[in-house]
Amino acid sequence: MKSQEIQLTALPDSTVTAANFGVFDAEAPEPGPGQVLVAVRRLGLNAGLASRIGSEGTAYGPGIGVGDTPASDAVVEVIESASDAYAVGDLAVGKVHWRSIDVCDAGDLRRIGAETEDLAWEDHLTILGHVGFTAYTGMIHVAQVQAGEDVYITGAGGGVGSCAVQFAKARGARVIGCVGSTEKVELVTRTLGADAAVNRHDGPALDLLRQAAPDGIDLYYDNVGGDQLEAALEMLRHGGRVVICGAVAKGTGAGAPRNYTRLIYGELTMRGFTVTEHEDLRPQFEAEVGQWVREGTVRGIHTGFTGIESLPRAFESLLAGTSEGRVIVSMDEAGLS
Repeated sequence: MKSQEIQLTALPDSTVTAANFGVFDAEAPEPGPGQVLVAVRRLGLNAGLASRIGSEGTAYGPGIGVGDTPASDAVVEVIESASDAYAVGDLAVGKVHWRSIDVCDAGDLRRIGAETEDLAWEDHLTILGHVGFTAYTGMIHVAQVQAGEDVYITGAGGGVGSCAVQFAKARGARVIGCVGSTEKVELVTRTLGADAAVNRHDGPALDLLRQAAPDGIDLYYDNVGGDQLEAALEMLRHGGRVVICGAVAKGTGAGAPRNYTRLIYGELTMRGFTVTEHEDLRPQFEAEVGQWVREGTVRGIHTGFTGIESLPRAFESLLAGTSEGRVIVSMDEAGLS
């Protein structure tokens, strides 16, 4: 059976771009015992994958070198099964390579069951997917956001950030989002329901945060690090807290926080997390967020691309910050729902 795949063809000089990848024909692998052959229907992209390109790897996976095919989470349909757990036609979510057809261990997949099969496939890669689970773990479990709190979220227009905004609002918090464009200010406030939003290009981080939250904040959900983290430390009220979800800041301020002693004098707490260590929360997450989706309290946000050949361009768009929400590639002719 014929397939297509994306391979890394050259290491980036600095920023990863579409030119670092190529599309290649391939033979679909045969499933062994306990495995399934799947057609990839929707593929969700993660910015953190870029840190593994040309490196030895991170906690999220091995390094990616020239000739390698990256992998991401996806909605897949079983087209051949050598496992009693799945039949042809079953839908599931799991990590697959950037291929149109791939083979997976059945035990590594999460079935899309009858209780959620009526929801859009994109929901399983956004609000109910890895980015949603990451936001939920950080905002609800680690940060323990409370009603009435003032919360500042950077990267608020991205995959994780857009979910974090909605989860904080669903729990009754006041939310300020930080984004990178005027269009995303509109997205975060009008679509996601944030109380306010700032465009990070409009001035120094601390000045913008002071204008948006003159009385300070209780919680900072950090997706970028850098000068935004420094600004948040300055504006946190006594006993405030920081949750470190990501640190994609480059250039100026990338070595922050230089004002880390604010942790001492403000009796602040700062905690990082990796979502893979909190899989036990998934049933709680799916139940609570699934109910929010059905009630219309939250919604999945994504930017769609169609066709495997668009995958490198989609990844470049994600890293450049020009997309809204999660970047999802539709791998079939039907396109995004």
